[in-house]
Amino acid sequence: MNSEDVIVYLTLLVAIGIIVVGLLATFLHSTILLPIVIIGIILAIFVFLARGNFSHKIESIEKICFVITFLAIICSFILLYKPM
Repeated sequence: MNSEDVIVYLTLLVAIGIIVVGLLATFLHSTILLPIVIIGIILAIFVFLARGNFSHKIESIEKICFVITFLAIICSFILLYKPM
């Protein structure tokens, strides 16, 4: 196993950790944290697909993922700090 494969698997473990912790926080605290879980699922899918020849395409998809993440953070802050 080369070092690139190890990094992919470790990043996949981090993405799974984001999903688990995000789900726990969503169910135990507030549903406002649900976009974190969605971002973690998207990250896990991208990293899982990066194992083969997909690594060339992941750089172009990274920009799309950045925009999705940025929009989710904006929506989270709007929901978190909206006046009651």
